[in-house]
Amino acid sequence: MTNPKSFKERVKEELIINAQIYQNIFLNYQYLVFSKHFTTRKYYIISAEKDNFLHLTGVNSKLKASDFFDKCINETLNETDFNFIKKGQNEKNIKGTVRRKIKAFSNIANLITNKATVEENFTKNNISCSLATTDNSCTLGFTNTKSIRPKSLMNGNQTTNPYPIDILLRKPKSEILSYLARRLPLLK
Repeated sequence: MTNPKSFKERVKEELIINAQIYQNIFLNYQYLVFSKHFTTRKYYIISAEKDNFLHLTGVNSKLKASDFFDKCINETLNETDFNFIKKGQNEKNIKGTVRRKIKAFSNIANLITNKATVEENFTKNNISCSLATTDNSCTLGFTNTKSIRPKSLMNGNQTTNPYPIDILLRKPKSEILSYLARRLPLLK
């Protein structure tokens, strides 16, 4: 009889799978998101980095965020590389958060489609983001910088006033700026 996997073993396996998903969707690409309902900006450019992945998982690690991502991608992540301990929070709550984030991660590809909806100036509990996108099964919030980056992944639709995406462009990171320079007048 085989022993069932521990929660930490299952999380490690999911982190490795989710790093692949994250890399395939975000790391080599930038996205331009436009909605005629935007009031804060005309459009947003999503540009993720390795460093953003760790926070989206909900786990704690003493590794640098980019090193954590690399270990996930290279499938060299050890159970000692992460834990469920965060200052001011109990371990049971952190594990619950990690469970929800792992569940939500499987839908992250749906958040960068024309079928998703967006909300500017998203706020939920202690989370404040310049933009959030949802497919109703999960919500991804983005930081408020020149090119926005993934900041928070939540289970379910957490938006209160979403609107449709009118234009969504996906380009390799090396091409998005030259593409925008040629097409920018179309977004006025």
